[in-house]
Amino acid sequence: MFNSNLFPIIEAEGTPFEIGYIHGSQGKKQVEKSLETYKAMFKDYANIEWEEAKERAKAYIKYIEEYDADLLAEIEGVAKGADKDLEDILALNVRSEIVLMGQGSDGCTSMGIMPEVSLSQETILAQNWDWKLTQMEAFILLKIKQENKPDITMVTEAGIIGKIGLNSSGLGVCLNALGSSDRPRGVPLHIILRGILNSRSLSDAISAVARQKNACSANYLIAHAEGEAVDIEATPHDFDVLYPQAGIITHTNHFTSLKLEVKDTLKIMATDSFIRLGRINKILRNHQEKIGLEDVKGALSDHIDYPDSICRHEDLKDDPGLRLATVFSIIMNLNKREVYIAKGNPCENEYILY
Repeated sequence: MFNSNLFPIIEAEGTPFEIGYIHGSQGKKQVEKSLETYKAMFKDYANIEWEEAKERAKAYIKYIEEYDADLLAEIEGVAKGADKDLEDILALNVRSEIVLMGQGSDGCTSMGIMPEVSLSQETILAQNWDWKLTQMEAFILLKIKQENKPDITMVTEAGIIGKIGLNSSGLGVCLNALGSSDRPRGVPLHIILRGILNSRSLSDAISAVARQKNACSANYLIAHAEGEAVDIEATPHDFDVLYPQAGIITHTNHFTSLKLEVKDTLKIMATDSFIRLGRINKILRNHQEKIGLEDVKGALSDHIDYPDSICRHEDLKDDPGLRLATVFSIIMNLNKREVYIAKGNPCENEYILY
């Protein structure tokens, strides 16, 4: 019997184009939902019509191709498989660059638990991803087997080729949106996420962020089964790498680096980011024993500062087009290559082991 709490699973392998084609053809219904959501959202957040968004997206083709031509081929495959224009799928993959030029962004809370404080003595990476509830039916669990690169398991919005997940080398990544006043062209953040997931080591993952100019600011919390983690705060002009403290590393949606010279634009719109970061640190660092799976689940279900809490619920005082809630919660055991996912708010939905 179909479990409505499961995300559809799509398994793809072959050439980059073939991987994209399987993604697009098997996830056609979910791609349609992604397009529906972002057509409305671009209008609500940035007053951008879809045709304009597609036109803007074309400017990123050269950056994607320079970064990794295989990824452009995969996007082309998604478009072909989903019976869409290339520009439609491009617009999905650069949706952050389009939206972040407006007045809204996703909010999320991420954490890394190192073996020395983990009950299982394994590396745990987890986060809540807060976004539009209308997009929940667009999510898929995408499993990719590719030549000369690690196999990947990730939760993504159908049509987008890089997101939150882990790979067969034991490396995983979480994403936190950041905002800055910088607006140069560069590599889109979802392409960088895929570059990270194509990496076998933490140093390779840092290079995936740093080797070309980023199109917008973002935070990448990356950990490896070897028991180490880094947090990369990146802007279009610079980046800083932060390291776990006492076996724990966390992040929300504002810059914490003392080295970066940046005008943080999101901290004003997402003032709850400070509370969520303080809460997740308080919960984890005040824990008297080793941190287990149930402790992580409890932390991700926290409701202090409700509804803008770690477990975020829609604020009915907000304009309907601007409301956010936790659309999924993910816990990754990088040593066992296990992924636990709660669809929707973790306080209301069980975590399912994929």
